[in-house]
Amino acid sequence: MNESVKMINDKTVESSLGWKVCILSIDSFQYQEDGKTIIFKIEDYPDALGELEWTIYMPVKCRWQGANHEEIIDQKKLDEIIDRISTAFWKLDMKIKGFA
Repeated sequence: MNESVKMINDKTVESSLGWKVCILSIDSFQYQEDGKTIIFKIEDYPDALGELEWTIYMPVKCRWQGANHEEIIDQKKLDEIIDRISTAFWKLDMKIKGFA
């Protein structure tokens, strides 16, 4: 099955595979899949031409958040999530400077 990724609005991207990225504020966004959530902190910086670039801060121990989800996310799954976040930011026309 080919994945389809679409903008729901100017702050939300959703995939046909069931994951979603939603910009919550100027300094955070939410990644969600299968009823599980991770909140990431972000910060914007202008590049040399004045265009905003975003730094995404990874939690030290990345865990699913919520009452029933406190499991630590393994590196393979985290790599998949990072790839999906990159796709979502591209779709939202938000240039990523890097992950910290």
